[in-house]
Amino acid sequence: MGLFVIDIGGTNLRYSELVNSKKPKINKIKIESKKNFYEILISLSKTCKEPIENLVISAAGPKLGNLIRMTNQNLLIDPQSLKKKLRLKNCFLLNDLEAAGYYLKKNTLANKKIIKKGKKINSNKVLIIPGTGLGLSLILGNEKVISSEIGNSKILVSDLISTNNNFESSNFSKIEDLISGPGITHIYKSIYKREISSTEIIKNALHKDSKALNVIEIFLEMLAKFLAEIALIYLPGNGIFLSGSFMRSLEIFIDQKKFTENFLKQVNYPHKQVLESVEINLICEENLPIYGCIEYFNSTRKDLN
Repeated sequence: MGLFVIDIGGTNLRYSELVNSKKPKINKIKIESKKNFYEILISLSKTCKEPIENLVISAAGPKLGNLIRMTNQNLLIDPQSLKKKLRLKNCFLLNDLEAAGYYLKKNTLANKKIIKKGKKINSNKVLIIPGTGLGLSLILGNEKVISSEIGNSKILVSDLISTNNNFESSNFSKIEDLISGPGITHIYKSIYKREISSTEIIKNALHKDSKALNVIEIFLEMLAKFLAEIALIYLPGNGIFLSGSFMRSLEIFIDQKKFTENFLKQVNYPHKQVLESVEINLICEENLPIYGCIEYFNSTRKDLN
C-alpha cells in the first residue's frame, strides 16, 4: 500500500508508515521550527521501509482551498507541491480536527470515560480538543466531518472571564486563551501574577497545591460552560467528545456532579432539557488524527482505482 501518515500539531509531529495494512507504529518528534515542511518530510522518508506512494497529512490550522498555513507554527503545507516533489501517487491534506473526526465517525469508542450521562437524540457528534490551541469538529452522522477555527474566535471570552473578578481581561483576546493548555497558564498568571506551565500547574495540583487546584477548578468550570454553549449551537445529540493529552491529564480532577451542574447552570427550560440529553465523554485513546488519516485514506481508496 505504501501509506505514510503525518499529524503535525503546535508542538509535536507524529507519523507512521503502514506496510501491508499492519497495525501502525506511531512515532513522535519535536517540530524544528526553522525547517520547512518539505525538509521535514525528506528526513522522515529516509526512515521508511518502502518508498512512499500515498501520503495523508493532518495539520493544526485553517484549510483554505487545499493549503494549510499552520496556526502555531510557521509552516505552509501544499499537498500538490509535495506530490510533485516526492513523486507520490496521492497526497491528501486534512485539518487535524477533521482527521480526528473521521476516526470518530467510523469507530465506536470502547476506551472512553463518561463525564456526563445523556441519551441519543440525533446522530451528530462534536469533537473538541483543547491542546496548544483549541480545535472543534462537527461530525454529521456517518456522512460528513466539518472542522472549525473556533479557538481563534472571541466567542464567550467576556462572558467566561466576567465570572471571576480576579482576571485581567487583557490576557484573554480569544477563546483558546482560556480553553487550552496555555489557557491554564494564563488563568494562573492572571490570578497569582506568576507564569508557570500547564504541566507544572497539573503536577502541583497532584501534590495538593491550593493555588494549582483553584486554577484547575476555575478552568473546568469555564470548560463546562463553554461546552453548554457549544451544545446549544450544534445540538450534538450523539455526544460531545473531549480528547487530547492535556484533557486526559485533567481527568483525575473532574468531579462529574460539579461539572454537570456547571454545564446546566445558566440555561432554563426547555433548553435545559436539550443540555440534559447531551452526553459528554473524555476519549482515553491517543493519536486520533493519525488513525483518522488512515480511515480517510481507506474510505477514498475505492475512488482512486
